[in-house]
Amino acid sequence: ETLPYDNFSPHQDIISARLSSLYHLPGMERGIIILPINTLMQRVCPHSFLHGHALVMQKGQRLSRDTLRAQLEQAGYRSVDQVMEHGEFATRGALLDLFPMGSDEPYRIDFFDDEIDSLRLFDVDSQRTLNEVERIDLLPAHEFPTDKNAIELFRSQWREHFEVRRDAEHIYQQVSKGVWPAGIEYWQPLFF
Repeated sequence: ETLPYDNFSPHQDIISARLSSLYHLPGMERGIIILPINTLMQRVCPHSFLHGHALVMQKGQRLSRDTLRAQLEQAGYRSVDQVMEHGEFATRGALLDLFPMGSDEPYRIDFFDDEIDSLRLFDVDSQRTLNEVERIDLLPAHEFPTDKNAIELFRSQWREHFEVRRDAEHIYQQVSKGVWPAGIEYWQPLFF
């Protein structure tokens, strides 16, 4: 983990596990949750945010690849050449590789025109496809919204509590431009 207001973000695997836990927590009927006091004290995103920004993809679903790419980018996923870690996606012709937050393995989505023809797990190291699945649940790539309204809310709340600095590398200026600097997760209460 990282300390509050560090200038670096938690590893993507940690963010992925946290998002998955937060997403599934309301459905937990019984059990015990054990966590460090530092984690317990950390503010988390509202459950409504996770459920409102989760996407579901199913075999046979009609979905344009361009629309899906735009939705993934809006959800905070990064377009890369080869998918290696959580929060990344890559496109090659009719294929779209995706490593959803909260998932143990990445998926390869095969399109036939604008229809999802198959959804398969694949191995990150060998890039070979594995088992076919019927459905994928996609969580957002960040624990905070990244749309224009969220940026405006962040800016407004920042101005209420802190002085605005004009240097381009300052967190306020970066978020204003839609850039998510390292350590932004610790400022997430300003997005809600």
